[in-house]
Amino acid sequence: MRQLTRGRPLISEAYGISKDDEGLLDWSVVDEALRKASSYWLATSSTDGRPHVTPIWGAWTSGHLYVEGGSDTRWAKNLAANPRIAVGVDSDGFHISVNGSVDVIHPGIDVFSDIALGYGSKYDYQPQPGGAFYRVTPGTILAHVMATVADFAGSFTRFRFEER
Repeated sequence: MRQLTRGRPLISEAYGISKDDEGLLDWSVVDEALRKASSYWLATSSTDGRPHVTPIWGAWTSGHLYVEGGSDTRWAKNLAANPRIAVGVDSDGFHISVNGSVDVIHPGIDVFSDIALGYGSKYDYQPQPGGAFYRVTPGTILAHVMATVADFAGSFTRFRFEER
């Protein structure tokens, strides 16, 4: 079972991030922004350490990001060698970064239905059942509002997901 904790990110005091809990974002708001996002920017690393970033469609459901793609794509080859990933999202006025790991799954009908609903609500596309999906499991998510500097400083929130 995974436990979610919420607090401030570890960041230089020069950024003026609030030290108290006032203004911390609620997980439900960030979860909804992740669900609504139209593009997810995947950041992977090649075997020689070169970074690779690419935008992709996906579905956020039940605390995971699910994406499709061929195993011959650069990002998929990178993940086969190193399953660590970062994902960037700009959605609903929030800037969100997800750090975690990836595994490849063939979802059961319940999970697939949620994935298909996520894709269908945003894109003129429906994934086909029976296929493989890359599942991003977050370890840490950073999120903040960036409308003003004060919004950034007051809202910057770190969510950590830990195994119990």
